[in-house]
Amino acid sequence: MSLGARLNKRITLQVLAAGQDEAGQPLPADWMNVIASGDGKLWAEVRDVSGREFVSAGATQNQVLTTITIRYRVGVLPKMRALHGTDVYRIEAVLGQDQRTLTLMCSRGAA
Repeated sequence: MSLGARLNKRITLQVLAAGQDEAGQPLPADWMNVIASGDGKLWAEVRDVSGREFVSAGATQNQVLTTITIRYRVGVLPKMRALHGTDVYRIEAVLGQDQRTLTLMCSRGAA
């Protein structure tokens, strides 16, 4: 299957950034889109790899491990996150063995 056919979902990459108000006072850090032009979205393949359920602090938690494949781009870092629909994915690692694609190793659910 061609790369274009596999990249059939739209995601948004975000980075945690602090800003300043008009008076130069620091604002609390907030998530901002990495791509500011257009709709700010990238074509991607989103694939759940595994999931687990566990008990933490007396409550049942779950975590899903996901790979997200995007076309190669500079500047994607593990401290970022990806949004797909209502799901928020923490980027744990960025793998780019060729300069054609990046594979984002992500998790969602319990931190």
